[in-house]
Amino acid sequence: MDVNRYVADLVRREIRLGLLPPGSALPSEREFAEMLGVGRTPVQLAFRQLQAEGLIERRRGRNGGAFVRGAGEDESRFHDVIVEAIQNRDEIRLAMEYRCLVEPSVSRLASERHTAAELDQLESAHQQLLDATDDATFMRSDAVFHLTLAHITANPFLIRGIEETRQCCHPALALLPEGGTFHEATIAEHGEVLAAVRNRKSDDAERAMSAHVQRSMWSVQKLLSTLKDRHPDDAAR
Repeated sequence: MDVNRYVADLVRREIRLGLLPPGSALPSEREFAEMLGVGRTPVQLAFRQLQAEGLIERRRGRNGGAFVRGAGEDESRFHDVIVEAIQNRDEIRLAMEYRCLVEPSVSRLASERHTAAELDQLESAHQQLLDATDDATFMRSDAVFHLTLAHITANPFLIRGIEETRQCCHPALALLPEGGTFHEATIAEHGEVLAAVRNRKSDDAERAMSAHVQRSMWSVQKLLSTLKDRHPDDAAR
């Protein structure tokens, strides 16, 4: 196994799923190596690759380490995310279409299949969304909520599909508005999905999620339409 590629893929996946939002600190190279039972060299190579891709940055000093970069962190990263959204806009549209078709059914299944422990996990994800005091925590809680619903179905094909489409949509989701009414709408819509799942009202769960992902798709389409006539080389202008 190519260990450094495995480590890079692992961190890249967590970032693109939103589980490691901008500003998140990664474990140290030593801690990562111990967790995976490998030497530090593959971890160092993986971190260098992720840094070259613009996904993380290395900071020196007392509070140094490796941190996830975000679209709002600096102009360079903002440019990179815009370029990625422009280059992959057709795939992003298809991924959002998939979400609109599949995630309502995922919520229906979750309402029918959840255990008490799984419902607690979903409740916890929603509470974290309510308690979020910064955009990074909000983004992570949003991702956890959707991924938890997928895992409740116990269907590996649905789980894989939701994970892959969220990774594909990552550059567009990272550029969506933060705070204010956008957060309020997300909280309200998640709350409706949660209530329906909790009460095992499958039709309501499906309708609530459909409304939620349709709004997300509209927001993403609006974003992509503003980028459609831009060339990647013009992204920073």
